[in-house]
Parts: sequence; C-alpha cells; structure tokens
Amino acid sequence: MGDIGSYSSSSSGAGANPTGGGTSSSGGGDAVCNPRLERRVVLLADLQFMNAIRDLLGDEAIEAEQAPDARMKPFAKKGLVVGTSLVHTRLARAAYAAESISGRFEQVTGCAPDGDDACAKTFLTKFAQRAFRRPVDQTELDNLWSVYALGKETSYERGVSLALEALIASPSFSYRTELGGEADGDVVKLAAHEVASELSFFLTDSVPDPELAAAADSGALNDPEELTRQAERLLKKPETRSTLNTTLIAAWGLSNLFGTVKDPGLFPEYTPALQASMFHETELLLDDLLWSRGADVSALLTTRETFVNRVLAEVYGVEHTGASPEEFTKVELPAEERAGILTQPGLLSALARTDNTSVVARGLFVRGALLCLGKIPSPPESLSDAIKELLEADMTERERADARAANSTCAACHAQFDAFGLLLENYDPVGRYRDTLEGEPIDARVNLGNISEVAGSYASAVEFAEAVAQNDGFAACITRHLLTYGTDDETLQTRDCQVERVIEALPEGQRTLANVVKAIVTSPALTERVREE
Repeated sequence: MGDIGSYSSSSSGAGANPTGGGTSSSGGGDAVCNPRLERRVVLLADLQFMNAIRDLLGDEAIEAEQAPDARMKPFAKKGLVVGTSLVHTRLARAAYAAESISGRFEQVTGCAPDGDDACAKTFLTKFAQRAFRRPVDQTELDNLWSVYALGKETSYERGVSLALEALIASPSFSYRTELGGEADGDVVKLAAHEVASELSFFLTDSVPDPELAAAADSGALNDPEELTRQAERLLKKPETRSTLNTTLIAAWGLSNLFGTVKDPGLFPEYTPALQASMFHETELLLDDLLWSRGADVSALLTTRETFVNRVLAEVYGVEHTGASPEEFTKVELPAEERAGILTQPGLLSALARTDNTSVVARGLFVRGALLCLGKIPSPPESLSDAIKELLEADMTERERADARAANSTCAACHAQFDAFGLLLENYDPVGRYRDTLEGEPIDARVNLGNISEVAGSYASAVEFAEAVAQNDGFAACITRHLLTYGTDDETLQTRDCQVERVIEALPEGQRTLANVVKAIVTSPALTERVREE
C-alpha cells in the first residue's frame, strides 16, 4: 500500500475492455479453449464501490442521497473513466465514510474512544484485509500506522478515522486484481483471493463475506469443489439472487424505463408510479421463475403468469384481486397476447417513443439484448436528416420499415432487426395489447429467413418467443450476459468457446439460472488469464 491516500490514474480504463488472449470455438469435444483476457486490474463500478463501503461500515457510512440504487446499475462500464471527476468523487466518499464512525466509534471498532494503539491496530489490520480482499503486507501496514499516528496527533478517534479514509481512498480498495501466480505455459491461474473477489463482486456486487474470505485465506478456494460449494452457499442468499436478477435486468436495459416520457395527452396513465410498478413486475417474475420455482431459463420467454398491482392490471386488461391497489398478485395472461418478458409492458414502454412505438428500438433490443446476435453499426451522420424526416412522416411503423427496406443505403442493416420490431407492433407505446391501429388491423407477421439463427415465418411475438425458447440461443445469451458482467469482457459473443463450454456443462434438461451460474463459476473463463509476452 505504498500508494495509500493517493489515486493512480495510470490504469485508466483497466478492465473496461479486454485486450488480449486468444480464443477458439470449442465446437464440442476436446478442442482448446484459450483464455480471452490478459492479467489486469479491474476498476470497481460505482455501485460495487458504494456497496463495499456500506457492507464494511454500515448504512451510516453513505450519504442518503448517494445510497446505491441497484435498479439503476449499468450493465457495462462504458464511460467509467479514471479521471479527475471520479477521483474527487471517491475521495469525498472515503472521507464521508471515515467521518461517519463519529458517535459510533466503539460500535464500529470495538475500541474505547480513548483506547490504546494495540486495539486500533487490531481493528485496522482486520479492516484493511477485508477492504483490500487479500492479505496486507508489512510495508502497507507500516504506511497505515504512519497515517494513524498523524491523525492521532489530533485525537485517538481521528487517528483511526484518518487511517480508514486512507484505506478506502487507496487504489487497492477501488480495484481488484487478476494477476495470478506462476504461469503454466501461457496460462495464469488467478490466486485464491482474486477468485474470491471476482466471485463476490459477480454474485453480490460487494466484498467477499467472512466465509468466502476464510476459504481464500486457507487456500481451499483453489479446489473446484470448494468453489462450487461457496457458489451454492451464496446462491441460497436472497441478496445474491436479487443481484443476479438485477444483472439480467441491467443487461436488458429495463432501467431506461425510468427515463422515458410519454405524451400526457395520449397516455395520461403513464406516471412514475406505473413505471415503478412495471419494473417491480419484472423483479417479481424473475424471482418467482428462476429461484422459487427453479424453472428453465427459457420459461422467461414462455410463461403466461406474471404479477400485477391495480395500475398494471389496467394496462394488461386483467382483473386485480389484491387487498389494496398497491398489492401485487399473480395472474394468468391471455395466451394469444402474452409470452414472458418479451411482451411485458415495462420493456415495451422503454423501447417506444413519446407518442408512438419504435420498430427500430424494439428490433435492436430483440437482436442484441435478448438474443445476443451481434451489434449493428450506427447509421452514418449523412442520413440524420432523412431519418428525422421519416420519423416525422404520417406513416405506420410498418410503412416506415417498408421505406427503409426500399432504400439501398438503409436496407442491409435494417433487414437484420426491423422484423423483430414489427413482431411487437401489437403492443402500444405503454405495452397495452391492440389488434387495430386507427381502425385498421395490425399485421405483425414477419419472415426472418435472412437471419439464420432464428430463420422462419412468425405470425406474432408469442409464436416467435415460443420458438426461440426451444433452442439454446436464449440460454447462451443469458450465459453471455452473466459471463460479461462477471469478467468485464464486453466483447464476448455467444459463439465464443467460453460461452459454449458453460452451455455444454449444464445438466441435461436443467438450464436453470442456478446451474448456469455454477457452471460459470467453475469455468476457466473466470479463473484463468493469459500471460503477457
């Protein structure tokens, strides 16, 4: 901890984009699947940074207006750059957290307010090990005692507080390492404490709990069986399940719902209360399907059951049977209208414009976040005026799609996703089901023959969702999202061998989220890195 109290920016962007490591498609069998990522240090996301402070020092250590909101956590770290703003923010939060022990000093430290150096050093040593998620060497401790001694010139409590501030402000708190030990050829296995840290931030968005930390301290975590046992133990915790649910919700971009606005003249019912209800519906459905019932992940695309309060029941057009308007109750939805998350009002609202639906936004969501079929390049700047003109034209969304298909500049890209959006035209900008638009029947039929992964003709979103649920594509996309979040490998694709190996490791017919997570946890994708040349 020679950099205690300072913040190095030389690792700006570390962990945001993988830079090395070859990979080959597994293709089944025993084909080689090389690590994708080089040894590196990984910057904690803001949510993880704040959660770590809270779990180490309690809720009082975080300013009320800065309390982390898991609903808003970003899936990727794009834009998270180690610059002046980030450094100043984290230094300020470290100072606030350290000062928060005033008035509860003995409760936090176990030391009397006028205690001795031995008690302070015992507390700070243990705190440093939990904060850094690894053993602390003597040089780091000597630096820490120097900070403590400086603060103690003012008071005993100030000495401890200043040392806490230095620990939280240190890069060893804001970063986790993936440096490993001795290399076996070109492959480096992560150290036990690095695995514990990676596993914990993947599953809980916070520091390892005492049992996981103890498994790392003893070296037991180097055993794949112990790693599996720790994962199974953590998966039994409601907070772990909630974190994984929120990771998927973040991957789908559902938090964008809270930033959407609808024309109040057209959709007066679209209020912040309705937005919150839509979001909570998805949370409840994931918890019920994936954890309470242990369903196959494909059930997320086919279930007709969901949870509604009164305002959400009105959007669905079903009866609400709760004892109060706010109570969420389980309901069965019309089979011809709804199929899992794809037809939930929350996603459909987030993927619509102020006064209309959006074939483009909905289509890109299905192609990217739902199926992981690969990114489509943004349109050239030269088309911005034409795009604006098309959006403002008095046309249906299908007519706009036909216009794009007739334009040679637009057609090649839009052919890869417009049809997905057309499948969802039966759902208005707030997600209500409709058969007609301005008195005319809605035609949601599409032919996806030009998209090989889901080729075929579909009459509705329900038919499409049921078809997708029959193959491994959706499960592979779920796996890709979780692996991406756990490893910070944002370029990972479903056809990469790291994802394929996880799918292959799942028990036959048991593609539950718990099994997916356990297969990821014991995957080399989490525990191996490439040695730099």
